[in-house]
Amino acid sequence: MNRVSQQVCLSLAALSLLTAPALAAVSNAPTPLGTLVQHPQLAQASTVETMLYFETASMVVRVYRGGSSLFMNIYNKATDVVELRAAPTQLVPSTRDQTVYRAGGEAQRFARINVQGETELEIVAANGTVVLKESGSNAVVEVPSGSSDFRGNNFAPGTPALVLSAEAARLRSGPRLGSTIVATAPRRAVVDVLERVGNPEDGFIWYQVTYQGTTGWVRGDLLQPT
Repeated sequence: MNRVSQQVCLSLAALSLLTAPALAAVSNAPTPLGTLVQHPQLAQASTVETMLYFETASMVVRVYRGGSSLFMNIYNKATDVVELRAAPTQLVPSTRDQTVYRAGGEAQRFARINVQGETELEIVAANGTVVLKESGSNAVVEVPSGSSDFRGNNFAPGTPALVLSAEAARLRSGPRLGSTIVATAPRRAVVDVLERVGNPEDGFIWYQVTYQGTTGWVRGDLLQPT
């Protein structure tokens, strides 16, 4: 496997955290990864939306909402292991201009994002020792329903959508411009929508969709709910 292929595989494995563990939130119990993206009908049972997602040098972090509850997943890029899966998570009051999510257990995990879009993961052991503290990159965030500063049509996931692209919509490996194209969906094709996030870097709403068995990310201005 060449270097480019390795990077694409790692990117896809990490980005699968955006939807694959969503089944755990529906059942409120951890379950194996890799099932939800192949079964879009499960997205209809209970809306699961990403609140915050980012990468650090060694980890990938996802905070998501299932019903009225928050959960956190943490994936170790070096060991290819999900170290934290569907961990109950709380919003933590902060005196600084930032949003902080905390997942408990033997260690405390803090996922932070400030108003500039800067992210950070901190892991604190039970004795108070800081085990890891890394800044993040490639952050995507929750897009609330209704009016939004992100570009693109804004609608809830868990519904089919129509491709509006003049030619064909590109399904990408990640929710950002420049990520690998994994498939295309022609104009007027209907896709199943699994997830909705906003990318502060390019300013677009992005939807994770499934079309003819392939899952990828499409810009929000290229989709319209049916």
